[in-house]
Amino acid sequence: MAARLTRSVLVAMCFVCVGGTPAAAQSDLLGSKRGGHYWFDFCTGKSDATLLPPDPRSLVTPTANKNVVFNVGWNSCMNRAPLTCGELRSTNAAGGRLLGGNGNPDAGWEFSGHSAWSLWSMSASQYNALWLRWGLPFRPSDFDNLVAERYGTPLSAQRNPYPLPFEDPNRTNGGSGQLPMALTQTRNPDGSWSGQIGVTCSVCHSGQIGKASDGAGLGALHGTNGLTDASLFLGELGGLNPAFTIASLNRIRGTGNITNFQLFALLTIFDPDGTIPGVILNPEIWAAGSTGTEDPPNWWNLGHRPVKFFDAGMSSDATRIELSWYMPGAALPNYEGGYDWILENEYEANTWMLGLKSPAYPLPVNTALAQQGSVLFHTLDLWAANRNNPVVKPQQAGNGSCASCHGAYAPRYVNDPNFLANPLFEGMAANVTAINVIDTDEARLLANDGAVETQAKNSFFGYNGQDGCAEKYNMIGYLAQPLYGVWASGPYFHNGSVPNLWSLLKSSDRPRIWRRKSKSPRFGVVMGFETDLATAYDQTKVGWKYDTIACSHLTFSPFNHCNPWDPNETPLIEGGLSLLYGNGALAWNLLGSIVAPSFSNSDIEDRKIYNTRMFSQSNSGHTFTDVLTDAERTALIEYMKTL
Repeated sequence: MAARLTRSVLVAMCFVCVGGTPAAAQSDLLGSKRGGHYWFDFCTGKSDATLLPPDPRSLVTPTANKNVVFNVGWNSCMNRAPLTCGELRSTNAAGGRLLGGNGNPDAGWEFSGHSAWSLWSMSASQYNALWLRWGLPFRPSDFDNLVAERYGTPLSAQRNPYPLPFEDPNRTNGGSGQLPMALTQTRNPDGSWSGQIGVTCSVCHSGQIGKASDGAGLGALHGTNGLTDASLFLGELGGLNPAFTIASLNRIRGTGNITNFQLFALLTIFDPDGTIPGVILNPEIWAAGSTGTEDPPNWWNLGHRPVKFFDAGMSSDATRIELSWYMPGAALPNYEGGYDWILENEYEANTWMLGLKSPAYPLPVNTALAQQGSVLFHTLDLWAANRNNPVVKPQQAGNGSCASCHGAYAPRYVNDPNFLANPLFEGMAANVTAINVIDTDEARLLANDGAVETQAKNSFFGYNGQDGCAEKYNMIGYLAQPLYGVWASGPYFHNGSVPNLWSLLKSSDRPRIWRRKSKSPRFGVVMGFETDLATAYDQTKVGWKYDTIACSHLTFSPFNHCNPWDPNETPLIEGGLSLLYGNGALAWNLLGSIVAPSFSNSDIEDRKIYNTRMFSQSNSGHTFTDVLTDAERTALIEYMKTL
């Protein structure tokens, strides 16, 4: 392997090759904080009275003279942070009760805050009858598991009860059934069980990596990219309100139309100081286009991002929007009560999110190869003269390495002032890469144009125009992500169009139409993606195994369009639809909810297929890594397993 690496890299890592080098001297090339926020590591073993240092994110300013480039910085919006380790711990616990679900009396749920009932809830009797909707002649014995599989939301790792038929939840401590992570049984004001079920943030922000027995932190996970078929889930479990399928329509299982700012504006449509008359009377808002397919980013990286969303659209301290899914009175005249609820709870929710950690890679790692990959990751210049990279070099390229955008992780480089101005910036990613460099699908950028940005900035969620809280930075492009837990984050890109790290680094190996390995149907019920590490995880390419799909398979599918005579081209029907979606903010949502109000089993299976020729689903871009050799890719991937 080493013989195939470039001479410059061999020189940089020569100490690794010298026989007899002590292991301790090599350890500064590996190591990972696994995300989360610096404060939680700082407070380990310290008393509650210990004062907290400043938030490292608040120290980030644009810096172009380091090997790691920061071209965006921090802005204070919430203006509230814990002062001591004790406050951090208590606030984190309160946020966990709010966002964790599991029937906790303090758990929030969709558009209802902590309420016991609303039009957005469904009764346990409705839930218990879902098997009838599936067309089954009887309730299957593994009903709870089939719910989780059909909709793609893991069963909670903790007890998450609901009452089975004829059960009184208040005589059975909530009931004998087990809900998936995306659902929680609500509580009455006195703490008793309500028998009503609401949807939590885990409908989009939960996943599963192997089993709990595979290693610490594995199994069902909060805050990772999703597995859910959101339209199917919300359409069949959405209680009495059909608006669910419009608000969170998705085309591909595991993705969603998540950061559509026009939809966020509609949540506050009755606020005369926020969206009226801007949203209703401004045609530019509705002609901006849809953001389309998006793959939720990992919450465990929030503590290493001074800004958030794929285009750096908000400061990470702009936390109101994180509770928008729970806002009581959303899109109703009593919106002010919703504002108050968010202001009362955003601090706790955000603190809990900051404390989440990524799971450690549980499979064998070639340590020597990973060390080589660490050197490559932090020092290999992708635009070196001998690389002849055809992609335009970024104006602020740092040292041209992977680390220049995604941050430094190995102690050797974290503590090198040529890489970072402050070692507290370990793992920090604060670089927006211009679209002409990154060249990934631009639907997300085009949708959130100047008119939308202005409207979002002046809304409640944008802190009513407070400087730096909700606005795109001058660079039009996508924000590079921190890479903690990157091994557990596939599929990749902001739209989830690339199945593994190998094809992310080598664009010619990306499949055009593909589907993750899935479990076989049971009792005629469609099952979800396979998440078993032994059978479904690709240790070499790092990502979930998949099957390529022939274009001819999609010819008559209403959810995928393909031209079997020229599968490399976007078919005429999809080209026309893309024009509509790109010039109508809710066209993607509305058309989908009208054309496909219900799904057959074959439809549900087809919604697992990722067709990169459809609107917002291109797998183009990040081709500057095509100049790597296969040996270098192998070493880089081995290193990324350790992050």
